[in-house]
Amino acid sequence: MAQTVFLPLPLRLDRGAPGWLLVFTCLAIALHFADLLPQTAAAIAVLSATLMVVGMPHGSFDIALLQRGSSDGAAMLSRTALIGLYLACALAMYLLWQIAPAWGLGIFLLMAAVHFSEDWQRCGSPFIATGMALAFLSAPVLLHSESLTGLFAVLSNDTAARLLVDLMVLIAPTMVMLAVAGAGMLWHAGERNRALSAVCGLAAMLVLPPVHGFALFFCLVHSPIQFADHSRALGLRGVRQWGGTVIPLTLGGLAVAAGIFLANRSAVLTDDVFASSFIALSVLTAPHMLVPMILRLRSPARAQASPQSPQPSAR
Repeated sequence: MAQTVFLPLPLRLDRGAPGWLLVFTCLAIALHFADLLPQTAAAIAVLSATLMVVGMPHGSFDIALLQRGSSDGAAMLSRTALIGLYLACALAMYLLWQIAPAWGLGIFLLMAAVHFSEDWQRCGSPFIATGMALAFLSAPVLLHSESLTGLFAVLSNDTAARLLVDLMVLIAPTMVMLAVAGAGMLWHAGERNRALSAVCGLAAMLVLPPVHGFALFFCLVHSPIQFADHSRALGLRGVRQWGGTVIPLTLGGLAVAAGIFLANRSAVLTDDVFASSFIALSVLTAPHMLVPMILRLRSPARAQASPQSPQPSAR
């Protein structure tokens, strides 16, 4: 019991995910159908900020995971150099948003699909896992296409928003069926907690308004799964053990988000918070996806010479 007290909230939620998620998801859906779920611009801004505060800690393990693995590329770089490489990739993603926001949104969604698929690999099929990730992203168009188009327009422009929503409309029915199949495969494989998490996340993304559904999925499904998997991989069990990694890098990520907000501040505070939060998520996701690839490319010959060496864990 004493040890559980020191565990961060996302890890506790992961261990009791079905109970927490079933109650919270059912409550949110009930409030939505009763027209009691706050959907004002201020509520959207609060949920967007919550994504950063609650979701940020699970991304703070990247450097430790790369250094813990025996990747030749990571071994040749110091911790400072790895952080510098992360910042360079993050800056490149931020500049893309400034130069071509439509491309920034499209690449963000692509990265999110690859990233979210990591949560469902235990179903036994990378194809199904990718379909599940695409289902979470595209499900809102089935009941909330107009709202999603408006949100995408805030991030990019009207033309790009309509194009992306039309594409999601085409793929959503098939992806949702793949997600249902994937949840069944997880259940059959004995991953019942993860299967129920997938069902709750999919229900939230399908029924709730887009930002509300994404906030529930990201904060109570994706982030806890990632946080728990990575803390176990690193053998971190208490605040005293992981505080030196999670706390400073989380604060650094929040500082990046605050900087993006201040750099893009305009007259509409709620839109600024929403846009800045999602741009910050993409800016911080880009290094996670790109840095391991860059490190593998640094020494392909040595990596092939040691096929049995463990690979860096993915976030």
